[in-house]
Amino acid sequence: MRKTSVILLIIFSCLLAYGLITMAPPGDIVEAQTEKGNVSHPPFRKGESFKYDVMYKKVRLGESILTFHGEGKSGDRQVYYITFRTRIPSLKDAEDLYADKHTFLPIEVHRSIKKKVGFDDEIVERYDQDNFRVDISQESKLRSREFSIQKDSPIHNAILLVYYYRMQKVFHEEDVLAVNLPLVDFKIIYSGIETIDTSIGEYRAHVFTSDPAKFKLWLSADERRIPLKIENPGTLGYSLVIKSVD
Repeated sequence: MRKTSVILLIIFSCLLAYGLITMAPPGDIVEAQTEKGNVSHPPFRKGESFKYDVMYKKVRLGESILTFHGEGKSGDRQVYYITFRTRIPSLKDAEDLYADKHTFLPIEVHRSIKKKVGFDDEIVERYDQDNFRVDISQESKLRSREFSIQKDSPIHNAILLVYYYRMQKVFHEEDVLAVNLPLVDFKIIYSGIETIDTSIGEYRAHVFTSDPAKFKLWLSADERRIPLKIENPGTLGYSLVIKSVD
């Protein structure tokens, strides 16, 4: 593999370390649930799985699988358990997420990153949402380290935002949600409905963008709220495009 291709894939794997999209802070979540309300029953079931092509512009790099496993436990807390698996030529990334059942805020995240270039990593993130802190431990053959990231409001996980949006009954144009990731803050804006053609059919989809441009999300405008496409309009221009629903 050429050196430039290796560098591109390493950069791509680093971006995946913080997820593809982000989640709104609890203040906004509570307000949205009060004003719009959640659906009475989640539009996702235990075992539901989405497969995506990982695309760089028009080039397929690999595959990602997003699976909802239903209820699980983190310590003595009942949580939702979700996995996100990505495989591209130079790495395999296995992410296990444990989320609060009401807000979809992360409680714990466990990641195993296996690389063809460089050292494998084992990462554990433990969230103290009351004190706005995440404690991170990282182990590889090269080194082991522990550190914390302190924020001024609860900290969110990228992948879990999909499930938060799927729980909402309605959306209003120009709805804005503040985003608070460990290393970056921005806003998510609801942009309305458009038609999108996918390998599983044509859908009318709710569209969400961000300011500044960090991502774009298409969510099917039906009762299932299927996450059809997730796009990063930034420098690399990668995207996840749905290819099957199980």
